[in-house]
Amino acid sequence: MASNSLRAKINFIKLNQEELSAKIALLVSDGSRIIFWKTAPRYYEGKAASFELRQKKTYLTIGDCNIHLRLVGERICFNFTVNDIDYFLRGQVMEQLEDNLQMIVELEEHCFRVEKRSRERLLTYPVYEVYAYLKYQKAPDTNVVFFNKKEQKNRDFFSEIDNIQKNKIRALSDELHVEDTEDLIGFRVEDISSSGLSFFANTKEKENILDALEENKFSLMLNFEMQVFNLEEAHVVYKISYINSQFSGVPMYKIGITFKSSPSLKRKIEDISGITVDLVDYQKEFEEFIKNE
Repeated sequence: MASNSLRAKINFIKLNQEELSAKIALLVSDGSRIIFWKTAPRYYEGKAASFELRQKKTYLTIGDCNIHLRLVGERICFNFTVNDIDYFLRGQVMEQLEDNLQMIVELEEHCFRVEKRSRERLLTYPVYEVYAYLKYQKAPDTNVVFFNKKEQKNRDFFSEIDNIQKNKIRALSDELHVEDTEDLIGFRVEDISSSGLSFFANTKEKENILDALEENKFSLMLNFEMQVFNLEEAHVVYKISYINSQFSGVPMYKIGITFKSSPSLKRKIEDISGITVDLVDYQKEFEEFIKNE
């Protein structure tokens, strides 16, 4: 079988102070996740809480970073994602507060975005039948109205799943049995890798289900051409507003999800597409790159 590599030749493109400030402001306004580390591969994560500019220096406060490790005075690396683009930078930890749950970092002047010379994910729609299912807690005595199926039938999306569909889905995996307080939702996947995927959701799906998942890691089940994968440690990493004629003018969101890398899913992608997927540890690559800066 012919094999093409998806591995990108990595370029780290330097941003100036003004560009850095704009990205940090957006990061903080969304309360987004940020990954940090002193030495790969031991990574930690927190949430961008606030920032301020003092004497041309940017100070970022990171919350929810329960690492039980003193880093004051240490220079560490950071990685965050804005609008599906990865950014990397360094900074020095100035303070750690509240039993190490919060820290203030003086960021270095330059930030770097990743330029990838080739795609990393397999585009699944419309060639492959790939669906992501997840369970959610039903709101008591609330009827959630989802998008107009007639308008969306050409995309073969579905949201509220009827009992016949649920029985078929349960036959795929015991993980999809739902209790009385739970329900099931499914999305057709747009693109996928062994550690991430994306799909489209409408406003009510986002507000009633996906927004509630943003604070937590969760599990989801993937049906890839009738092969089932149980994906763990899933996390919503972005929700981008999306308007396109293919959705008949209905406002939509593109949802990005990462999960614990699945070797079996990697093999499936390679087997069905003839593509070799080489995973890239961008944090480690940045750590090596910045040593020479």
